[in-house]
Amino acid sequence: MKEINIKNMRRLTIFFYCCTIVILIAGCSTSKEVRDVRSNQNRESALEHFIQGSILDQKGDYAKAILEYQDALKDYADPAIYIAIAKDYSILGKHDLAMQMGREATKMAPDSRLYRQTLAEIYLNAFALDDAMKEYEAIIILEPRYQEAWLTLAKLQQMRNPQKALETYQTRVSQFGPIGDVYLQMAQIYGALGKFEQSAEALRGMLEIDPGNFEIMKALGDTYLRQDSVDRALKIYNELAELHPENLELRAATAHVYLLKQDYKRAAEQFEAVMQKDTLTIDEQIRFGQIFVSFIEKDSAVAPYAIKLFENARSSYPNDWRAYWFLGAINNIIHNDSTALHNYEKVIEIAKWNPDGWVGVASIHYDRGRFNDAVQLLLEAKKFVAEEFRIYFLLGISYQRLHQPIEAASILEKAIQLNEKSVDALSALGLVYDEMKRYEDSDSIYERALRLEPTNHLLLNNYGYSLAERGLQLERALKMSKEAITQQPENQSYLDTYGWIYYRLGDYEEAARWIQKAIEHGSKSTVIHDHMGDIYFRLKDLERAMEYWKKALELDPNNKAVQEKVMRGSL
Repeated sequence: MKEINIKNMRRLTIFFYCCTIVILIAGCSTSKEVRDVRSNQNRESALEHFIQGSILDQKGDYAKAILEYQDALKDYADPAIYIAIAKDYSILGKHDLAMQMGREATKMAPDSRLYRQTLAEIYLNAFALDDAMKEYEAIIILEPRYQEAWLTLAKLQQMRNPQKALETYQTRVSQFGPIGDVYLQMAQIYGALGKFEQSAEALRGMLEIDPGNFEIMKALGDTYLRQDSVDRALKIYNELAELHPENLELRAATAHVYLLKQDYKRAAEQFEAVMQKDTLTIDEQIRFGQIFVSFIEKDSAVAPYAIKLFENARSSYPNDWRAYWFLGAINNIIHNDSTALHNYEKVIEIAKWNPDGWVGVASIHYDRGRFNDAVQLLLEAKKFVAEEFRIYFLLGISYQRLHQPIEAASILEKAIQLNEKSVDALSALGLVYDEMKRYEDSDSIYERALRLEPTNHLLLNNYGYSLAERGLQLERALKMSKEAITQQPENQSYLDTYGWIYYRLGDYEEAARWIQKAIEHGSKSTVIHDHMGDIYFRLKDLERAMEYWKKALELDPNNKAVQEKVMRGSL
C-alpha cells in the first residue's frame, strides 16, 4: 500500500576530468594505464566528444551528453569518461546503468578516491546503502586520514547499525583525537538507543574540549534528566543558574525537574519567580511559555503551568495573537480540540494575515476527518494569505482525501512552487499523480523527492508500491520497501507493500508471510485483506482466498473489484 544531489558537484569536477583526458591524450599516462594505444587522430576525437559531453552536462542535457561520452569511449577508454556517464545515468534515474559505469571506472582506477566516492554517491542515489558503505570503507583503506569518509561512513551506519556507527566514531576519535562533532553524534546515538550514561559520557568528552560551554552542560543536564538522574540534572541546572540567573530556559528546566520529583511547590516557585517580574515583556512571557510547551509532550503535568502563563499573557495583551496561538497549540497537544479550535479561530479574527491561525484550524479539521471543512476554510485563507506553502499543502492533501485528484494536483503543484524542497508535498503529489495514472509524472516526482531524502520511509513505500502495481523495477522496489519496514517494522501498509512486491515476483509463500504480519498487527484495510485473498488464490487455496475476499468486502461493501472476485470465486 501506498539525500544525494549529484548534479551539484558536476561543475566542481568537470574541469578535473577535462584535464585528465587532456593529459592522457597527450601521452603522459603510464604504460599500465594505456593498454590499447589509439592513433593521435582517435585521441583527439575522444577529447572532442568528451568536451562536447561536458558542455551538454552544463546545459542539463544529460541524455545527449551520454551519447557524446559513449562516442568518446569508442575512441579511447578512460575511467574519467565512464564516471561522467555514470553521473548522468544517475541523474536520469537509470540507476543500474549508473552503477555499472561507476564500477567500470573504479575497476580501471581502483586507487582513485574521487571515482570511489562518486560511485558511493551513485549507490546512495539508488538506495544501495550497503554498497555505498563498502565504497567508503575502501576509501578509508586508501586514505586512512580522510576524515570526511570516516564521518560519511559512520552516518550511513547510523541508519543501518547504530552500534557499528559507534565503533566507527570511536575509531575516528582514537585516530584523530577528540572531535566535538563526533562526540555529539555519539551522544545522539546513545540517547536514541536509550543508553543515557554513555550519552552523558560523550557529552562529558565534549566538555573536556570546551569546558564550561553552556549548551553542552545544559545538554548533559537534559541527558541526566532522560536517565531519570534528576538530582544530577538539578545539580547542573543549579550550577548554570548561578552563572546565568536570568536565563528563562534554565528556570523552565529546573521547574521541570521539580515537577518530576513531584515537588510542585518548588516548581511553582520557579514559575512565579518569572511571572512576578515587573519588567517581563510579552516577548519574554512568550519565550518562557515556549519552553514549558516543549515539555508538555514529555510530561502533561507541565501543561497547567503553560496554560496559566499564556492565559495571563492573553489577559494582559488581548490583541496579541501569539498567546491565543500557543493556547491553541497546548490544547491541541493535550487533545482538547474544542478549546484549541476556539483559540486558533481567535488568531484568525485578530490577524487574518497570519497563516498560523488558518493552519491551526485546518489541521484540526483534517485530523478529525472533516476534509470539506478544511477545504472551505483554506480557500478562504487564500484570500488573505496568498503565497503560504502550508495553506496550499493542507488544501492539496485535503482534496486528495476527498478523492478530487485534479484539484489536489493543481494545488500541490503550487505548493511545490512555493517550497520546492518539501518532501512531504512532493510525496503527496507523487501519490496523486499515481492515482491519476500519470505514471511518468509520478515517477519523476518520486525520483526528485528521493534525491532530497533517499531514506524517507514514506517515499520508499509509496514509490515501491507504485512500481509493484505496474510490475516495474521489482528488485529495486523490494529494496526500497525493505528500507521502509526497517525503519517502521510494525507499519501495516509498509508490510503489505513488501508482501505485495513478493506477490508480483511470484513468490506467493513469502508474500503471504509478510501480509499476514500486517493483518496480525490489527489491520482493518480492505486492500490488505484483498491482497491476502489474491495470494491464497495463487496458492490454490480457494477456501482461504474466499475467506479474505469476503472479509475485505465486509470492510468496504461498495468495493466492486472485490465484489466481482467473490461472485466469480476467482481473480
